Amino acid sequence: MSSELALIVLGSGAAFGPPDRDNTSLAVQSENALWLIDCAGSPWRRMRRAGLDPAGLSAIVITHAHPDHLYGLPSLLHCLIPVGLTRPLPILAPPRTLACIRDLLAAFSLLSRADLPLHLVALPAEPVLPPAEPVWSDSGVQLWTAPVEHTVETVGLRLAIAGRTVTCSSDTAPCEAVVELARDADLLVHEATFRSDDPGGVAPGHSTAAGAGQTAARAGAARLLLVHLLERTAADPAALQREAEEYFSGEVIVAEDLRRYCL
Repeated sequence: MSSELALIVLGSGAAFGPPDRDNTSLAVQSENALWLIDCAGSPWRRMRRAGLDPAGLSAIVITHAHPDHLYGLPSLLHCLIPVGLTRPLPILAPPRTLACIRDLLAAFSLLSRADLPLHLVALPAEPVLPPAEPVWSDSGVQLWTAPVEHTVETVGLRLAIAGRTVTCSSDTAPCEAVVELARDADLLVHEATFRSDDPGGVAPGHSTAAGAGQTAARAGAARLLLVHLLERTAADPAALQREAEEYFSGEVIVAEDLRRYCL
């Protein structure tokens, strides 16, 4: 396991993203832990291309039950069978998403294999924010969650590792829950599916770069990483960055696939 504390972008595209961006999926790596946040594309291959060892996964979090956030999970778990996991792998998700995961894994006969020990954990339906006890803690990583404003049950996350904090909004309209999750965070990863001048308008349950910038500013986050990009928004990353910078004075980064961002 690398000693560098980092967030790695395995994918940064929306469901209908550009051909050079996989669907949004993130990894957080420390000396003792490797967490996967959402599971799209070909996760085994993407993790290997990013220099990560899937066999070293400490936990997987699935934020909601839209296909672009979980369709890679059966493939990843299938690839882990020959590895021989030494302990159950936690898979954490909100309740209705967890039920979908159970059905999906059962369809591929992956749910009750002795050679694939899993620990499925339902995340709370209500917000759990510091200073409350984390909803999950393992290998030096603490997790807090809160429901966010998407079209289905969805959670945003706050991870604390070695004195650093990273917040991931998942898919959401700008909301108070993400502001609280990102309070004084070192890095806020926020969706920016649309620009404010998008000719098609902004779909319900999603954000613009401006909304992401406003959220980062209100939270007092140090840096903002924009993800979940459509082909038309990703085509002009400088415009996305400028839009967020109108509201947020910290560093704004438009995510790139397979890039490592130090925490």
